[in-house]
Amino acid sequence: MKDFWRLFTSFFKVALRREMAYRGTFLAGIIGQWISYGAAFLGLYITVSSFQVLGGWSGPEVLILYGLSLMSYAVGASFFFNFSNGLIGRIRSGEFDASLTKPIHPFLHEVFSAGYNVGYISHFTVSLAIMVLAFASLSYTPTVQSILFLISALLGASLIQAAGLIASSTMSFFSVGNNPIADFLLYDMKEFTNYPITIFPRGIQFVLTFLLPFAFMNFYPAAALLGKPIPEGYPAFLPYLSPLAGALVFTLSILLWNWGLKHYKSTGS
Repeated sequence: MKDFWRLFTSFFKVALRREMAYRGTFLAGIIGQWISYGAAFLGLYITVSSFQVLGGWSGPEVLILYGLSLMSYAVGASFFFNFSNGLIGRIRSGEFDASLTKPIHPFLHEVFSAGYNVGYISHFTVSLAIMVLAFASLSYTPTVQSILFLISALLGASLIQAAGLIASSTMSFFSVGNNPIADFLLYDMKEFTNYPITIFPRGIQFVLTFLLPFAFMNFYPAAALLGKPIPEGYPAFLPYLSPLAGALVFTLSILLWNWGLKHYKSTGS
């Protein structure tokens, strides 16, 4: 374990230096993301506010859903976006084959060598600011227990976000092009969680809870924090299972990736 963290730290430092080599470009990207996601938050707030409430959720409460989703994505993607997005190019060029000769597992080598994406600090800071403002507008008084619950829920949500990136990268072993089905399941379906899932039909609620458990990223933790109802007939303990759900799907995504690796055939480049 000690060697693992030493290796991780070394790769992290290299990635950080690479990102900061052009500080002007880096800062411009951060500001651009602030403007982009700030406008998205504002648009969502205006949309929800025009209805006064949406499925029993007010504008600030819906913003908390979006904030939790974006913040967990920022954490998960910081570690796994470069890996997921770049794997297909490395397989196409033949560079991935070098990972098969390293003294560590190809998955770890790919994740470490892809580097930490420092740019997601913009996503994290924007989502944090919006969530603080949203909780303040609700006059929500945090407690030690609620803060610890939120941290554990964010950890689980980040693992779910990471699992989605890992699972989507698995398609690179079978196709050297983009896969629209994976994009729909892992990205488009996630858009449903920007709103309370109780406004959707039972089928979508079931998918977002038990098949593609994106609702554990934000809806269930937020429902517990804000005292909102969950889908009728669902177990009352679901809002507290985000860490467990995250650990489960993250493990499954790695098993899926390893399965794809076993079926990998070099491009011969």
